[in-house]
Amino acid sequence: MRQWLVSLIVAFQFLTRLPIPVQVEYNKRYVSRSVLFYPVVGFVIGFILYLALVVLSSSGSAPLDAAIVLLIWTLLTGGLHLDGLMDTADGLGSHRLREQMLAIMKDSRVGAMGVLAAFFVLLLKWASLWTLLDRMHQGSLSGSMLLGLLLTIPAVSRGAMVAAIVRHSYIGGEQGMGGLFREARAGYLAGAILLLLFPVILWPSYGWLWVIGIQAAAAWLLVRHFVGRLGGLTGDTYGALNELVETAGLLAAVYISF
Repeated sequence: MRQWLVSLIVAFQFLTRLPIPVQVEYNKRYVSRSVLFYPVVGFVIGFILYLALVVLSSSGSAPLDAAIVLLIWTLLTGGLHLDGLMDTADGLGSHRLREQMLAIMKDSRVGAMGVLAAFFVLLLKWASLWTLLDRMHQGSLSGSMLLGLLLTIPAVSRGAMVAAIVRHSYIGGEQGMGGLFREARAGYLAGAILLLLFPVILWPSYGWLWVIGIQAAAAWLLVRHFVGRLGGLTGDTYGALNELVETAGLLAAVYISF
C-alpha cells in the first residue's frame, strides 16, 4: 500500500507544481507505477480549473476569465508539457535525419517552430475556453457539464501518455527522465483506462464519448507520426502528446453539442 501511495505522490510531483512537501525516491519502480495515477492528476487539475472559473464567473468577462484559467492551467504544470511540445516541434519541423532531429530536441534553445507550436496551441486553448465560458454564461452549457469537460479532457490526455509509455519504445537515452518508465506494465494502462470512465459514469452522454473518442484518435495519429519519424518516443514527445490531445479535446467540446 505504501508503494502505491508513493507512486501517487510521484505522479503529482512529476506532472504538477502543486506544493506536496513530501520527499520520495524517484526510482524505476515508483515512477513506472505512477503512470497508473496520471488520469487522477488530470482530474485534480480539471477540478482546480473549475474552482477558478467559479471564482471568476462573477466578472462576466469570458475572454479575460479564459486567459486567467489558461494561465493557471499552465502554471499548474510548470510549463513541463509545453516545453516538450516546443522541443518536439523544433525537431520534427527541421525535416532532417532522425539523429539530427533528436539532437535538436535535446537542445535547450527554442527555435521558430517551437515558438509557433506553443503560440497556436495556447491560442486554440484560450479561444476554446472562451467559447465554453460564453456558452455557460448564456445558459446553453450547464456548469456541471463544464465541470465534466474540465475533468475529462486533461485526464484523457494524460491517459494517452500512459498508453504511449506502455506500448511504445523509449529512445530518449538513459539520462532522460523517460528512461524510468521502462518498467511500466500493461496492467497500469488498464487501470488508467478504468479511472477515465469516472466522468462518463457521472455524466452519461454521447457527447463525452465523442470527446474521448476524438482525443483517443488524435493520440493514436500523433503517436504513429512520432514513432514513424523518430523510431520511438522521448520525454519531449510525451509532453507534446499531452498538449495536443488536450487541445483536440477542447476543440471537440466546442464543436459537439451536449
